[in-house]
Amino acid sequence: MAVMAWVPVRWRDAMAARLAPLAVRLARKQSNVVRVNLQICFPDKTDAEREDLLLANMRVGLQCMLGFGVPSFRSPEVLRRQYQVTGWEHVEAVRAQGKPIVFVMPHAWAIDIAGLYISLNGLSMCTMMHSVPNRLYDWFINRQRILFGGIVFERDAGLKPIIKLMRQGRSFFYLPDQDHGPQASVFVPFFGRMKATLPALPKLCKLTGAAAITMFVAYDAEQGRYQLTFEPALSDYPSGDVTADTARMNQEIEKLVARWPDQYMWFLKYFRSRPESDPGRTYPK
Repeated sequence: MAVMAWVPVRWRDAMAARLAPLAVRLARKQSNVVRVNLQICFPDKTDAEREDLLLANMRVGLQCMLGFGVPSFRSPEVLRRQYQVTGWEHVEAVRAQGKPIVFVMPHAWAIDIAGLYISLNGLSMCTMMHSVPNRLYDWFINRQRILFGGIVFERDAGLKPIIKLMRQGRSFFYLPDQDHGPQASVFVPFFGRMKATLPALPKLCKLTGAAAITMFVAYDAEQGRYQLTFEPALSDYPSGDVTADTARMNQEIEKLVARWPDQYMWFLKYFRSRPESDPGRTYPK
């Protein structure tokens, strides 16, 4: 990653494009998960169209991975030049009201780059993550995530430390779309299928007085830049109906993913948990 951070962007992207077909063949298990997810979410596409999307998705993933070390091994000025931002005025409008913000960010490939932009621009941030098995890589990604003053909690810590910091004025970078099992989740629609979704966002907004802003990041290989989009804060949120509010969050996420389908981490098992009314197994073993 240190070496790749200094390689010209065009060279890195070309390398990723050449490696993508091979990665699809070698990462069979992950590719099959992607195929299932795409079939669920885009049933109107042909098999050939979904295979094209799988290849494009792998290409974007490799491009983002090869450039992942830039924040740590290059200057903040180099990193800042890589962003093309739309909608930051929505963030400033909430800040002017003195409210903390829950940034609702789906699992796009460049998700870490998106989070760093917020703290790079002066917001005190916190987030949660799950440790990865490789201790060196785990140390590196956590170190990178706090480069500009953020705080990272292990997921097992729960929401209590997040709520405490948000009441002190910090904002929260929230990844809401993974399947954490049916016990703590509600089943609400996502791309037309019921999905186990944590109802944390309306609860956080209610307990902290925070505004919720959905956002997305898409890597543009033609420009060699990250297109970062911030949507207006959700109005009349939360409404008091936790299930309806969670469903609304999924709707907003779905709009962003549908706009940039090649950028989403489709290899995650988003539909692993099934409601009692639809108990069938989704993913191949």
